[in-house]
Amino acid sequence: MAAATSRRGFALLTVLALTAAIVIAVGAVVGYVSNATRQTAQAIGRDVCRLAAQSGIEIAKARIYAAFSSTISASARVIGVGSSTTSAFDWFSAYSGSSAKRTIGTKNTLTLPVSSEISGCTVRTGIARVEHADGEQFADVTIVAEAVRQNPGGTVSSSTIAETVRFAQQRSKVFNNAYFVNNYGWFQGSGCTANGDVRANGDMYLDSSCKINGNVYASRNDELHVDGDVTGTGKMDSYSTYKSTTYGAANAARPLAKNKTTGETVAGGYDAPDTVSATMPQERIKERMERSVEMPYIGDVSSAASEYRAWAQELHDADSSMSTIKQGGQTIATVYYDGTGPSGQATVTDSHGNEVAAADYGVLVLEGTQANPIEISGPVIVPNDVIIKGYVKGQGTIYSGRNIHIVGNIQYVNPPTWANKASNADNSTKDMLGLMAKGNIVLGDYTQSSWLSSINKYISQEPYVQQYACDTSDAAIGYPETFGGSYSTTECVGAEDFAKCSSAGLADFVPGGYDSATGRFGKLKTTYSAGETVVAQTSGNYDVWDSRTGTKTTKWVNRGSYYTKCEETTRLSYDRKYYESVCTDDQISSRASTITRIDAILYNNHGIFGKLGKCSINGSLVCRNEGINYSSNLYLNWDLRLFSGSSETVDNDKVGLAKGSDNAPAVVAWMEIPQGYVAFDGEDAPPAGEGD
Repeated sequence: MAAATSRRGFALLTVLALTAAIVIAVGAVVGYVSNATRQTAQAIGRDVCRLAAQSGIEIAKARIYAAFSSTISASARVIGVGSSTTSAFDWFSAYSGSSAKRTIGTKNTLTLPVSSEISGCTVRTGIARVEHADGEQFADVTIVAEAVRQNPGGTVSSSTIAETVRFAQQRSKVFNNAYFVNNYGWFQGSGCTANGDVRANGDMYLDSSCKINGNVYASRNDELHVDGDVTGTGKMDSYSTYKSTTYGAANAARPLAKNKTTGETVAGGYDAPDTVSATMPQERIKERMERSVEMPYIGDVSSAASEYRAWAQELHDADSSMSTIKQGGQTIATVYYDGTGPSGQATVTDSHGNEVAAADYGVLVLEGTQANPIEISGPVIVPNDVIIKGYVKGQGTIYSGRNIHIVGNIQYVNPPTWANKASNADNSTKDMLGLMAKGNIVLGDYTQSSWLSSINKYISQEPYVQQYACDTSDAAIGYPETFGGSYSTTECVGAEDFAKCSSAGLADFVPGGYDSATGRFGKLKTTYSAGETVVAQTSGNYDVWDSRTGTKTTKWVNRGSYYTKCEETTRLSYDRKYYESVCTDDQISSRASTITRIDAILYNNHGIFGKLGKCSINGSLVCRNEGINYSSNLYLNWDLRLFSGSSETVDNDKVGLAKGSDNAPAVVAWMEIPQGYVAFDGEDAPPAGEGD
């Protein structure tokens, strides 16, 4: 009996030991599983927090962009300004501190929320740093977001992300259109066709006979007090018609959005319907857009502080072939043209007997032939008028400090082609010319009386010309603070407007010269100066100039009689009109011919107007006011290479077109940082994570 009891006790101990071992093992497994579950929950929680923090940054980025964009006046934004002038980006006040702020922006300040709930996480977002220097056309903003999450099982996860975002100028979105007008847009005439989108930062009128092979946009404009209405319907071409039509210049119209043979999709191409009704489909007409597209002003181009010159110089320093205009192996201009105009004079005597810069100093005349074309590379600055015609080769942009006068055809030596309306990636290297005028782009021979009579109502009265705010620097070319009058009148600004321009350092160079007594601007004019007695060779009226008193009289002289007649000399006459050149009229009339083709991207601060023949403009037409008279047909063929989403896009640093502020922000840097590394504007922190 005793022995049996001993065996039962041993068995019990064994069972207990095994049970204990099992319990320990199970406990270990449970503990392992529990720990693994906790770690898994934390890992999953960390991923969720990381995504939530990134979402917080994206939301903040969108809100900052919207707040910044809302401060930009669509009609008056300066680009390429000197350091003495404010810019759109001065909304970003420089900041660097020990805690992330919830506020950003001057005047219309944006305040971010204390916290938000995203995917089960508590997210706090703040501005850790803003880097922006006065006058610079970009701002770098570092946004920090911290996300904290209570995981199942009681653990806590977190993630803190810092992202630096650059708000900067890129090629302006206005170039995404075949036709863009910042004020009143109008398409009138049965022969007018736009192969590309058309847009107005205001109301748009469509003649029932015009064609737009694209979309039509009209935007609300608070400055003009208009809602962005579209009047009329217009027409558009079907797939078969578009594919088989030349549109003025062989293969210049943009390709189709989809090649129906290969199935290839082309970003920015024409989405042509198989069939069309008598009017343009309503879904292609997009009126009363809440947001207009910023049309930046060309600011200071002539002073030493000009960012245009700095940009062109930077490109030239990196590559000596950039920012140049050449012809026949000779360099005509590098970065900035600083030479005499067609008169060959550096100085003249003004009406008060003072020696001043010749009115046409800084004017550049360019005439290219097929054998000896104008060769352009990158942006080049011309402080005065540009007179241009002929063949062009290369990729670049000419910035004029006043007017650009197109007096004949402009044609690429190596133009882009979209044969059979299909895309060809080789077009990215083909010729591209930008013509950017601080004043106007004037088409044809304005010295002919029929020129002005054919367009006068379009450049002198509503609805075509409406009041708009001008850039301060445009006082140096005759534009007051608010312009809404007639482009056919004499340029004139008051002393106050000119003083603002001058005190800001934006009137270092005044094309044609300025007469402070009258507020008018000068041009070259042949007059007489008193002092020589001659025999009059013919009868007629003679202008007699008294250099001592600064007065001029007109007197009749009979054949053979003696009179104190003036010797001919070049003097300044302060009576220049907005559409005129500072040069003598014969510099325009002697070169002018009927314009039937313009291969270029046209852009200016004010108006594009003049008289054309049956013409195709292959590029883009962008202005504040438009007054064009054409014969028979006008084709506006948008250059697909201007579209940022196209495989054929030409890089803007290569061609040098105007930049805009309302472009999407770009990420400069991204990192994940430890929690607590950045404080958030004095707010209490949410629960800390465990070991994260």
